[in-house]
Amino acid sequence: MQNVKGNKSIFQLYSFSVGCTYQFSAVFYERFIRLIPSVQIMLHAYLIAGVIACALGVKVCIYRENGTNFRTRCAYLLKRKKAAEAAFEKLLRKKEGLCIARALPPGREYDNTLLLDENGISAHDLEKILHHINRFIRPGNKVILLDCLEHLISENGFDETVKFLHSLKDQVVLHQAILLTTMDLDALSRREQSYVRREMDKLM
Repeated sequence: MQNVKGNKSIFQLYSFSVGCTYQFSAVFYERFIRLIPSVQIMLHAYLIAGVIACALGVKVCIYRENGTNFRTRCAYLLKRKKAAEAAFEKLLRKKEGLCIARALPPGREYDNTLLLDENGISAHDLEKILHHINRFIRPGNKVILLDCLEHLISENGFDETVKFLHSLKDQVVLHQAILLTTMDLDALSRREQSYVRREMDKLM
């Protein structure tokens, strides 16, 4: 008799547990089903916002360094060479990059490098340099480190180099890339500084 009562108690406890589980599952399922349209609407909103942002050329934040957001379609002039290299290397975690320089710093290697006067492209041939960069960034989502701006100015003159920089900035905007370059503006006249500043979205 005691066994029957014990079994009956166990059965009642089991039935209660199953009933609670079923009730909880039913409530969760009902609320989840109601949630799906909201999730779908939210995802559609994000998708539409992304399309509109691309159409309007809205700049997307990629990487934050020392309080600065590096954004696609933008050009940045960094006064310190080491800061430019550090930013470039961190951006390489998310983007494919190309470094244009006279020579790489000791101990640094990049997958894509254009060393002027060593890769068959002279510092005097700005059109060829621009063509090489355009071919690299055309698929989009790339970052460029132009680590030879002062050298280009000394080899081609300021006016020709600024024209090159203007054309490069157009391609950066068109293909949603990021341009990093480095030089000390104090080496330029005020007139020359103003021209360089026009091509840059931010000086650091």
